[in-house]
Amino acid sequence: MTVKSIGGNSRIEALRKREAALREAIAMEKVRQQKKDEKDDARLHLIIGGALVRNAAQHSDYELMLKSVLTSMTTFTDGEKKLLRAKGWL
Repeated sequence: MTVKSIGGNSRIEALRKREAALREAIAMEKVRQQKKDEKDDARLHLIIGGALVRNAAQHSDYELMLKSVLTSMTTFTDGEKKLLRAKGWL
């Protein structure tokens, strides 16, 4: 082996290490972004849900419409249905 090829191998190895570090950083950033998106979605649901409930409290016709929508939903879990019934929404 010549000195030139040894130097080239070390450069390739350094680039591979850098590549691995970048791949890890990208993966970590994707996880961070997904967590942020999930947190934002949960906050959005709270804000919108709160606005709907407040509007229903002020307008009985809207409350009836909202109850109708909730009654027609088939994706609620048993626990969610129990809570909605207990609070008078189903």
